[in-house]
Amino acid sequence: MSPQLQALLVAMIVLACSLSLLRRLAPRTAWQAQARLSYFLERSDRPAWLRRLGQSLRPPMQASAAACGTGGCNTCNTCK
Repeated sequence: MSPQLQALLVAMIVLACSLSLLRRLAPRTAWQAQARLSYFLERSDRPAWLRRLGQSLRPPMQASAAACGTGGCNTCNTCK
């Protein structure tokens, strides 16, 4: 395997791990970045294939969850 291919493979693995860590530690920031990229690609002056890519990257809408202590959630069982 050539050194350039190895470096590219390692860079891809590091990028994937970094994205996974960002999603776990800062989910709101990751969601906002994904939404911004999606909206940037979906602009009307972009080619059709970029608009389709932007639509496929569009993050799901965030559901409004009840805050802890309000009794509206029961996911962590710490509200009791």
